[in-house]
Amino acid sequence: MARPTPLMKIVNTWGSPVSGTRPSAAVPVVLRPVVAASSRLRTSARLAVLVLVLLVPGVGATWAYSSAVGGQIAFSAAEESGVRVLRPVLAAAADAVAGRSVDVAAIERAAAAEPDLDLGTQLDAVRTAAAAAGATGPQGRVAAVGALADLVTQVGNTSNLILDPDLDSFYVMDALVVQVPKVLVAAAAAAAPGEAAGSDALVAAQAVRAGAVSGAAAALRSDVRTATEQTKDPALADRLAGLVALADAADAYAGTVTGSLTKTSGFDPAPVADAAAAAAGPAADGLQALLETRIGGFVADRTRTLALTAAGLLAAAWFAAGVWWRTSSDVDRALAAVTALAEGDRTEHPLPAGRDELGDLGRAVATTRQRLAEQSDELAAAQTAREQELRHRMEAQTAAERQVRDRAQDIIDETATSVSEELRSVVEQVSAVRAAAATIDRSVSSTDVVTREVVRRADLAQQVVGDLGDSLREVGRMADLIAGVADQTRLLALNATIEAARAGSAGRGFSVVANEVKELAATTGRSTVEITATVGRLRDQAEGMAHAIREMGQGIGSVDEATAVLSSVAADQHHVVGMLDTTISAAIERVESMSSLTDRLERRRQRRVRVEGDVTLEHRGRDITVRLLDLAEGGVRCYIAPPERLDRGDRVVFDGSLDGRRLRLDAVVAHRTPVGEADEVGLQFAGAPAEVTAYLRAAVERLSGAGAVVVA
Repeated sequence: MARPTPLMKIVNTWGSPVSGTRPSAAVPVVLRPVVAASSRLRTSARLAVLVLVLLVPGVGATWAYSSAVGGQIAFSAAEESGVRVLRPVLAAAADAVAGRSVDVAAIERAAAAEPDLDLGTQLDAVRTAAAAAGATGPQGRVAAVGALADLVTQVGNTSNLILDPDLDSFYVMDALVVQVPKVLVAAAAAAAPGEAAGSDALVAAQAVRAGAVSGAAAALRSDVRTATEQTKDPALADRLAGLVALADAADAYAGTVTGSLTKTSGFDPAPVADAAAAAAGPAADGLQALLETRIGGFVADRTRTLALTAAGLLAAAWFAAGVWWRTSSDVDRALAAVTALAEGDRTEHPLPAGRDELGDLGRAVATTRQRLAEQSDELAAAQTAREQELRHRMEAQTAAERQVRDRAQDIIDETATSVSEELRSVVEQVSAVRAAAATIDRSVSSTDVVTREVVRRADLAQQVVGDLGDSLREVGRMADLIAGVADQTRLLALNATIEAARAGSAGRGFSVVANEVKELAATTGRSTVEITATVGRLRDQAEGMAHAIREMGQGIGSVDEATAVLSSVAADQHHVVGMLDTTISAAIERVESMSSLTDRLERRRQRRVRVEGDVTLEHRGRDITVRLLDLAEGGVRCYIAPPERLDRGDRVVFDGSLDGRRLRLDAVVAHRTPVGEADEVGLQFAGAPAEVTAYLRAAVERLSGAGAVVVA
């Protein structure tokens, strides 16, 4: 199993490094929709959504609370509206009981100011009762008080007074809305009974009316007592003192009625009415104060609650903003640092430094970066050492290559020189044979002289042919020497190939040289075989010539026969000499062509590296685009596609970029090698400045050290 690298390690929430990532637990079914949705959001967006989701119930609860308190305030405000209408209605009822005219206008103004109370029907009844004839008489007062009592009941119902929730204000409301009207109605009825005097019905009715008055008085005292006991308003007792006085007046009035149950007159309810008028205003003020206190409490509670809620929301928003910013910043820093590490950047980057998981991640990334930096330094040192070793091997291989190249060059030069000299000697001897044959041909015209001269010339020709055979044997020996040199060169190429294979990628250039030396050996071997074959044919032809000359000497007895034989021999000699001259010339050309390999070996003296790119060559006013193949300090090799063509010796202007620098240099086509339908062209820079040559040398060294393919 491979050893985990620092990038494979993380730090868990407890700070301990673990290999790989912690396996994630299966997502609960309930959470899968949320996890699926959140996985599509970035961390900052997740936090923002979380804050919004948490704010929704808080805002909703705040709105609900505010609405509820607002409803309570509106409820109490409606009660205040009822109290404002009760004031003129109770005052009018007291006036009606006392026999005074009713101020309907005041009631109408109060009712008009509170249209929500819906007092139209009851208000019409009050107007009717007040406008009726004898409204201020005993019976009229009973009708008017009854209408006003109904109006009070309607006000209590529509203004929420009858539903008052607090004990103190409820009992004050009960005194004003229920008990005071009951006292006034009963007092007015007792003062104007409709039954006959002295009748039992009168007694019973008056007793009931007196009981109603005294019961209402008792209820008033109970309301006042309960209200003062349950309230926190110290001024409420003083404001309700008038109700106690009203209760006393009511009891006194009830006693009067009870004492005279058989009478139909003589009852004056004015004291009760005056006490009611005096008590209604302060009691209404007390109820108004209680309602205002309640509303003020609601408003204060709502304001305080909303303020605390707003402060809490602001604090939560402030904290959430801080958490969002910190988390987003930490995530961005961690992501930037990890991305830099992934891209190979080992420089310092800001990292999360908190005590949370992101801080642990930041510390883990810092540790990983440090370890990667250490490993990078170690790898760089190892790479430097390896490059130095490869450079030393390359230098040694280059030296060995140079030695093999020089040795092969010396062998080729020596062999070519020797073979050329021997072949030229053969040519001279062939010229001598040709001259002898010409002499024989000229001598045929003479008869006596011809015979003796032919014999002498035949002996001379036979001697020349013998010398020619010796020279051909020397040429054969030199051919054998060349074959041995070819075999030795082939062995050197084989050893170079083996060394290049051992060197790996660094020996590719040496492998190219070894292949070319191998090709040289093969070419030399083929030339040697051809020379050997040529020499063999020459030897056979020379032996045939010698045999012909011997036959000529033997058949010289007859002049005619000698003439015919000599003519034939002369023709044969011319033919053989011509073939020999042609064959030797071809052999000389092949031997001299071996020297052209010198240029190919010479091109390998400079190290070349593989490069890529297109450059432009200016040739005779035209721009030719070529593709670079390799680079040396003295030139380049490039690929030229048809129909463009350059020949050896053509002068061009090189215009292109080499290793990031644009150069414009004069160049000469040093060689051209056909590759299919295209050509590989070698360019040699001509007259390049020393600074450019130094730059190219440094570029070749740098590219060689950077891992570029070294061609030679």
